[in-house]
Amino acid sequence: MKVRVFDKLRNIYFVSEVYALINTGWYEKMLVVVPSDKGDYIQFFDYIAKDKPKNHQVLIEKIIPSYCEDWVCKRTKSVDDCLDDYAGILPAGLRFFEFVGFSWLYEDKELLTKLLSDDIVLLKGSIFENNIYTTNLSDWVYIENDDDIASFLKQTNGLHDSVITDINYSSSAYVDSDKCMHMAGDRKVIIYFDSQWCQRVEIVFEGVTALNLRPPAENYSDDIFGISLYIKNACVFFADGDTEQIDETYDGTWISAFSMRWRFV
Repeated sequence: MKVRVFDKLRNIYFVSEVYALINTGWYEKMLVVVPSDKGDYIQFFDYIAKDKPKNHQVLIEKIIPSYCEDWVCKRTKSVDDCLDDYAGILPAGLRFFEFVGFSWLYEDKELLTKLLSDDIVLLKGSIFENNIYTTNLSDWVYIENDDDIASFLKQTNGLHDSVITDINYSSSAYVDSDKCMHMAGDRKVIIYFDSQWCQRVEIVFEGVTALNLRPPAENYSDDIFGISLYIKNACVFFADGDTEQIDETYDGTWISAFSMRWRFV
């Protein structure tokens, strides 16, 4: 599971993978790797800010919401109970009735108790260092920083003299044969570009927050002179024209999302 996290103490956003989810019966917590210049570390973050219950400020936004195949699920019959394996060993006032995550973490009671007590664990030298995983796909290039943007623009010639051939939005929500509604939350946009300067380009945006689709007017052509691409607060902004900066009032086609990956096809 890939997420975008807001760290209130440092006032920054970052993208990370989730190693465990625990539910205390109030709000869910997620365990992620936190990037730091002094060394990455592991920490639990609240899904929703507890100090602002009225506005329900979301601190973790899901990019790829699906669970890892290697995860286990432990759950009690009541939200008022604590999981048997941890009953009696957690500090006073601390409990959780549900755990979803890696079994090697659940079985390390000392480590998990430390993390549940709002402590941090340095990545280097910990059990996590040898169990790092990623949802990134190996045959794609991900846009995660300004260097990635520069490389994309160079390899595609800024999508100059290109056209959008296809755009597809998928929410992953659906209604099954029993008319039950499923809210998966995997918001994705796939775009294909044909270009006179490079191979066909496929771009996938995940964790989409906005899609503003503006086909060309009758008296305009379909070709793109150049595109805009920016990253701010771990969020990607893409536009089919020159905006000079992130501009959600741009009158062309633009997308904002928490993840962008691309490849030649």
